[in-house]
Amino acid sequence: MSKCVCSTENEHEHGCGCCHEEEKEAWLLPRLIVALVLLGAAIYTDKLALYAAAYIISGADVVIAAVKGLMKGKAFNESFLMTLATVGAFIIGDYAEGAAVMIFYGFGEFVQDKAVDKSNNSINDLIRLRPDRARIIEGEAEKIVAPSEVKVGDIISVLPGERVPLDGVLISDTAIADTSAITGESLPRDYKAGEELCSGVIALRSAIRLRVTKKLEDSSTERIFRMVTEAKENKSGGERFITRFAAIYTPVVVFAAILLAFVPPLFVGHLAAWVHRGLIFLVASCPCALVLSVPLTYFAGIGLASRSGVLFKGSVFMERLANVDTVAFDKTGTLTRGELALCGYEGDKAELFRLAACAERSSEHPIGRAVAQLYDGEAEITDFKELVGGVSATVDGAKIVAGNTALTGIKNGSANTAVHVLKNGEYIGSLYLADTLRPESPAAISDLAELGIKTALITGDSASAAEEAAKKLGIGEVHSSVLPGEKLDIIKGIEGKTAFVGDGINDSPALSGAEVGIAMGGMGREAAMEAADVVIMDDSPAKVPLAVKIAKKTLNTAVIVVAFALLVKFAVLILGACGLANMWMAVFADVGVALIAVAIAVLRCRKV
Repeated sequence: MSKCVCSTENEHEHGCGCCHEEEKEAWLLPRLIVALVLLGAAIYTDKLALYAAAYIISGADVVIAAVKGLMKGKAFNESFLMTLATVGAFIIGDYAEGAAVMIFYGFGEFVQDKAVDKSNNSINDLIRLRPDRARIIEGEAEKIVAPSEVKVGDIISVLPGERVPLDGVLISDTAIADTSAITGESLPRDYKAGEELCSGVIALRSAIRLRVTKKLEDSSTERIFRMVTEAKENKSGGERFITRFAAIYTPVVVFAAILLAFVPPLFVGHLAAWVHRGLIFLVASCPCALVLSVPLTYFAGIGLASRSGVLFKGSVFMERLANVDTVAFDKTGTLTRGELALCGYEGDKAELFRLAACAERSSEHPIGRAVAQLYDGEAEITDFKELVGGVSATVDGAKIVAGNTALTGIKNGSANTAVHVLKNGEYIGSLYLADTLRPESPAAISDLAELGIKTALITGDSASAAEEAAKKLGIGEVHSSVLPGEKLDIIKGIEGKTAFVGDGINDSPALSGAEVGIAMGGMGREAAMEAADVVIMDDSPAKVPLAVKIAKKTLNTAVIVVAFALLVKFAVLILGACGLANMWMAVFADVGVALIAVAIAVLRCRKV
């Protein structure tokens, strides 16, 4: 079951299917509780009507699904298995088992649905990234219209804090924009007149004007939205393990039970005795141990992961993560903090830090704020100006310019972000800033290597910054200066099954298109979380290898409980066919094995 993802009120009003499923889910738990109470009353009074009521209230949906499957020619599905097994229990007079199995199956389904629904939300935050209005300039007046009404060549205005609605060329002299939604990089970018701004970026500090170069459907945000949507639709969901297994198991045991009940009497007589053997065979073959224990194994694994700060959006993604060959990481905000810090300098420390910090003290740029923290003493500061690529100010009577190579003319001799400082036109030194690695990042890469998993770095950052980070972390495969759409192409080109770890809207296509998308969600990056299959809730890269370990252990546990259940069942089936098993043994092969298998699943998945 999934939450409603209707895109319009009209669509919701006319019924979308998912809304109906949501209503059914709301009533499922109360129905199961009522059914459980009725079962208790039935066991106490031994009234068939109460058993039947408990069964109908808890299992009506399953029976209906089985009937619909039969009508569509898909008889051997999970619903058919449960219906056949529980009805068989009623036929041979074991009413308590038939009702109890259906109730417990319902509780298992409810737990799974809740686990999925809690994390598998719609991509509403990504939809909100798509602007809903534009300020078009008509002469001296502004008119607010829908972005779809804006034509190529129109002039639009964007106020500070607003998101650019359409791709366009800057016609204002300068602009500073937060581009993190598109590039994933934390640093705002300086623009000059004639440069193109992508839709989705946020104007900072002052209003800007753009000449629109692309229609809404061709804009950056629309392309990212389409890529996420298409990647989600194309990602193979796969059936649950038990459903795949049931496609073979169910018809075999059902036909075997029929043959056992009716073929031998043709030769040796005693129809009643052989029918009884057939019913024992059918009860023993009931897949409850598999239907309950396999999903609960994954539930236990999902619970263990959630307690460890890792949220899986369903068991299928846990199974996929257990089988990945490569984990590819975004850099900024994923393996790094996404915050600038001083990592080196050239020049006289005392004078360089004082003058640079004082000059940057009034700056709102992240680089300026980082530099301003280097000195908090008093100084006379006048004539402050925010420039493209830096700042200028008069500090204690000296003209100070602090900025990048384009502003100062000083070449950058480092792979890190440089702030060159001029005093009265003379170079006095440089400050080097870097987005520092998270403390957990090296261990995360090392732990993945110990698990036999290769790693790769895919980032929109520069080649020098990417190579330096990869060298420190021990990552061999590096892809730098990559746009959002290119990340997805690179992931598809990596040999084997690849998981991708990212943290922003710009990572959404890659998160959706990878075998498993893992989002760093501790900072509230809802859109990335919605596009991903797994969410790291505290932003720690160390949780990635932990998630892999949990996934592998859970998958191994599922294999163990399946092997155990099948071994016991086949033993009882053979004994039943030979007339050496009674109904109690059949019940043990059903309910007893199910309980033991569930216990194995829960105990093994309590800790990594």
